[in-house]
Amino acid sequence: MKPTFLSYYIARSGIDAARANLQITGQNMTNASTKGYTRQRVDLYSVGTSGYNSQYLLKSDAYMGEGVNIGGISQIRDPYLDVHYRKEVCKVGDTSTQLDALSDLEDIFDETLTDGLQAQFSDLKSQLQTLASNSGDTVTEQSVQTSALMLVKLFNQNADQIQVAQDRQVSDFNDGAVSTVNELLKSISYLNGEIKSVQVVGDPALELQDQRNSLLDELSNYMNIEVSTKKITVSEGVQTEELSVNLVGANGEKFMLVDDDNYRRMQTQEESDGSISVKLLNQSGSYAAASNSFGQTLTDGDITDQFSTGSFHAYLKMINSSGEFDTPPSTDRGIPYYRNMLDTLANQFASAFNKANSTNSSEPYNKPLFEDSDGSGTITASNIALSEKWTNSTSSYLTATKSTSSTGTTESNENLLAMVDLFGKSMDFETPAHNALFSGSLEDFLTDISGTLSMEVESLDRMNETYTNNVSGIDEQRQSVSGVSLDEEGINLITFNQALTAASRFMTTMDEAIDTIINKMGIVGR
Repeated sequence: MKPTFLSYYIARSGIDAARANLQITGQNMTNASTKGYTRQRVDLYSVGTSGYNSQYLLKSDAYMGEGVNIGGISQIRDPYLDVHYRKEVCKVGDTSTQLDALSDLEDIFDETLTDGLQAQFSDLKSQLQTLASNSGDTVTEQSVQTSALMLVKLFNQNADQIQVAQDRQVSDFNDGAVSTVNELLKSISYLNGEIKSVQVVGDPALELQDQRNSLLDELSNYMNIEVSTKKITVSEGVQTEELSVNLVGANGEKFMLVDDDNYRRMQTQEESDGSISVKLLNQSGSYAAASNSFGQTLTDGDITDQFSTGSFHAYLKMINSSGEFDTPPSTDRGIPYYRNMLDTLANQFASAFNKANSTNSSEPYNKPLFEDSDGSGTITASNIALSEKWTNSTSSYLTATKSTSSTGTTESNENLLAMVDLFGKSMDFETPAHNALFSGSLEDFLTDISGTLSMEVESLDRMNETYTNNVSGIDEQRQSVSGVSLDEEGINLITFNQALTAASRFMTTMDEAIDTIINKMGIVGR
């Protein structure tokens, strides 16, 4: 038979279990609005019949349990949803960062809300047409020069704005993203150590784990990460958890970022061509040598090409990628691509008009209209300027015609009309490495630049909306599992309070029964 006083233990364990559940319910309700908090629960296990007591049981005795045991406190969390959430957040970080960068360029190439290069092309063409009707008129030619100067200044202004957009991305990347990621890696490794220290004494450190999970969610915005944990047995019955974070590279190779309380950091470096590279450094400051499996070696810790998605990938694409101007050409079109396209337009425009106005057929042209202002020898959008010969000319400088009669006198203004036609004349645009870019007129090429930018923004906007909706949906699923529902916790309060009342009533009942057995049995006949 079971010992009579064992019932007191059963009743006490029920009271302890109900009281623990009430405390955890209160903890959940108190933190219902706490960011990153994960709903907690009491892990209860039924206590079975012990082998020691069982040896004294008669065959007719029932094998009754011995109460309830509190195994510990745990979080209600779905690891799969965490992984899925971080994968989608990484995509949102990528598209939103690209959209932020390209929105600056949209303001530059927007020809619908403001008068830009397209409008100035039209004005210069109109001024040339007026001059063609009155060739040799110095006042009209001055109007042409003024219009050309306005066009040059627009090229310069747009180039400056593109550089500002580039500098902003570099600053945001270096001072914002990289610094934040380094702090996140450091904080995660610190929390790993704190969690491990607390778990050694038997505390699950759930609140610290919530802080760490929030940091991991934030880190996933910047790059594709893989989070893994393993249990370490410290002593008999005592286990701790070790967490590691890896960067998943473009080819699937993994690079350690955090391993327990050790962490790495990232450092940027500006290369000679103006691009930005990212170096992975060990905690000691030395360069990381290879991926975890040594399948990918690193040159001076360079992991620039290992970011396939996330904000880091977007920043590097916007800062470094020139599309068809890259060697070899690529499909990634960042800010340098649009700067090079504008440079190509400025160069082709200047070359065409310099040739049209000059009386010789090859460079250097003897009557150039435009030149570079910095002496580099190559005209770009940032350095295009009116030629000194034109600005210093005291007489008519524009060549009205290149046709002469048999007597050597001019006959028409056909050259001015040819300059007008240059705006609509089909040309072949190509990169310095002779990769084809576009075939069409100057105005069409400018439209193509704006159109390419608009399509890129539209495509990114659609993807960003899709990824954002996915993140919202997954987060709702996470909250349905891990979040605190005040309605549900209110029901738990009633349930566990009733359990406490019942367990207390059971103990009172057993007390009355024991009192009867001890004090009231065997008194008949006294």
